[in-house]
Amino acid sequence: MRLIVTEKNNSAKKIAEILSGGAAKADAVYKVPYYTWSDSDGDHMAIGLKGHVMSPAFTEGYSNWQQTDLHELIDAEIIKEPTDKNVVKAIKKVAKDADEVVIATDYDREGELIGLEALEAIIEANPQVVGAGGASSDGDALATQPRIERARYSALTKQEIERAFGSLDDLSYDLAHAGAARQDIDLIWGATLTRAVSLATRRFGSNFLSVGRVQSPTLGLIVERELERRAHVPKPYWEVFARFEHPDGAFEAHHATDKFWEKAEADAALAGTKSPGLVKEVSSRRNSRRPPTPYNTTAFTTDASSRLGITPSRAMRLAEDLYMDGFISYPRTDNTVYPQSLNTKELVRSLVRIPEFSAAASLLDGDLTPSRGKKETTDHPPIYPTQALHPNALDGPKARVYELVVRRFLATFSPPMITESTRADIEAGSESYFVRGSVVIDPGYAAIYTYARSADEEIPKLEEGQSLEIDGDPWMVDKETQPPLRISQGRLIELMEERGLGTKATRADIIQKLYDRGYVFGNPPEPSETGIAMYRAFHDYVPRMATPEMTAELESDMDQIAAGKTTKDEVLRISREMLHTTTTELEEKREDLAKQIWSGMDEDKFLGPCKVCEEAGRKHEDGSPNRLRIIELKGGKRMYGCEGWDRDNPDSPDSCPVSGPLPGRGYDLWRLEERCSICGEMPRLTVKGFRGRPWKLCLNDDCPSMVEMRQKREERKRAQEARKAAAGADGSGDGAAPTGNGRRRRRKPSPQTARRKPARSKSAK
Repeated sequence: MRLIVTEKNNSAKKIAEILSGGAAKADAVYKVPYYTWSDSDGDHMAIGLKGHVMSPAFTEGYSNWQQTDLHELIDAEIIKEPTDKNVVKAIKKVAKDADEVVIATDYDREGELIGLEALEAIIEANPQVVGAGGASSDGDALATQPRIERARYSALTKQEIERAFGSLDDLSYDLAHAGAARQDIDLIWGATLTRAVSLATRRFGSNFLSVGRVQSPTLGLIVERELERRAHVPKPYWEVFARFEHPDGAFEAHHATDKFWEKAEADAALAGTKSPGLVKEVSSRRNSRRPPTPYNTTAFTTDASSRLGITPSRAMRLAEDLYMDGFISYPRTDNTVYPQSLNTKELVRSLVRIPEFSAAASLLDGDLTPSRGKKETTDHPPIYPTQALHPNALDGPKARVYELVVRRFLATFSPPMITESTRADIEAGSESYFVRGSVVIDPGYAAIYTYARSADEEIPKLEEGQSLEIDGDPWMVDKETQPPLRISQGRLIELMEERGLGTKATRADIIQKLYDRGYVFGNPPEPSETGIAMYRAFHDYVPRMATPEMTAELESDMDQIAAGKTTKDEVLRISREMLHTTTTELEEKREDLAKQIWSGMDEDKFLGPCKVCEEAGRKHEDGSPNRLRIIELKGGKRMYGCEGWDRDNPDSPDSCPVSGPLPGRGYDLWRLEERCSICGEMPRLTVKGFRGRPWKLCLNDDCPSMVEMRQKREERKRAQEARKAAAGADGSGDGAAPTGNGRRRRRKPSPQTARRKPARSKSAK
């Protein structure tokens, strides 16, 4: 039997359908599905994993954070543990009947490693399947590196799968070892530095402070921009405008001086502006904008964020779903050049038949010559649609992502966009004004890639020497210089790529982890005070962790492993030496580091100004407003209260009584808005439990968002009661959900219930 191992069940099912011509039969072992069929070449089976089969872990004896020496942890032996025991058992069971193995996991570093993990389990169960001599003396199932057939594909389409299985390659051990090195290094660095910081700040259990070799420098990029914003001192300036009459319609012109830094000069410009204005010069220029290059992962996630408002992590999840369904190619790629083998003519022809994409039908009138980016690799092609699909066949964000990929693909074969910009200079008295307009002459690629087209800004036709009366009086607008904008998630992905932080497969998840840890919030990401304090502490005391150079160096080392120029053991040795030095630096300055982080954490407990105190005129002695803050209680409970509350004299008119319950320490809380954007009354928080998605909590119970949440809770409650009543009428009991052993299962409390009765975290028990 030939055993085909894929990364996920969907891939196994799709490959089985294609190779068997739809004749594959489904079954399962240990709850893991597999698919079998027979043909002239014999019996075949395809089985899907659930991602990584094994994960790195320390050996026993290192679980107690407070009793483990960090330098011993750095040098501790790393073992592999099953991520899902059923998957391992299933692989071993089906492997016993196999006489041939094809690894068909995703074609990248992670996929190669997952394939190697599966292979080790296969050989442990059936050493003869690849002619291996069994396990080595140290327990390694792969004492040698047997040749294993490898199917490399970039899309789950019939043509691509048949091509991949018609030209099988070998498993790349170098590539797999590079992926394993990354796993081990991330474990060692993350565990050691997270423990070091948590021990220094005495934050244990679910309240630990996460640190990572990629996560921390990425946070640094966000914080550095925020510190630039805070350091910005607004500088006032004035702009002067005038409105001129014209037979085709009046228009507004800007003074030739972009900004007046002195108001007196702006006043003088107003006084010197006299009617009529005289057109002194009219100039026009045509501009040609090249079509965009094919999508790689970075460009795709950037566009999904900026053009669709979908975060990079969610965009990648949606793209992976579309890939598994066979609608787009593999979404993790650095390539920006289509391969010669791609049948673009047929694909374009099928896509432009769909009404939504018919604007690109003219592409078939000539030769299809795509644009090219700077990066060309041989592993995966750029992201492209693998089949024509009406967007209405998909739902919500998935349809929008598919449409984005299609429009970008068609745009890469399209002509440039031609625009014409016109500028007219007008003299009015002693002052000069200008007006500028832009018109799209030929939309080119923007006809299909509609995201790139902006509205025309046309101006009336003006001629040199033309006299124009001023409509009304000229005016000035007072403004201030603005701080630099925060970095969008899409731009952050680009910066990470430029600095060598993470990989195309990990960058979106790293940004999401910063949100999950409460180090950033909002979109674009804004650092919390804890996030800023973490960066400052590392920058001041362990600068190696605050900058991307060290991480980029390790990434380069892992590329060397993949290229066969160094070994995993050598890179781990260098990394451990580097970490010993970093940890020693941190331990020597742990008290100062802890104080800096504590100050940020304390500041994050403040949720926003107290509106009741504002209305009553109650303030601090220095004139600053009283603020609402999170208050930690015994037993893991929490509440919020106002700084203006007088503990010794609570009934005093100067004492603010505003307070209320909050979810307990089993939930992460961070400020979303100082004033709720829905009701404008109280702060709004983001709440995230151990499981499930984050949800929004306004401290004003009468906020429409909270009223809606309570209504939905009541609807769910009534539905549950109706189901119970129906179950009782059927004679099946009182409707409570029994577990497999006959016990009643406790129902998970709703968010509102959790809010009223804060949950206790494990560390608080």
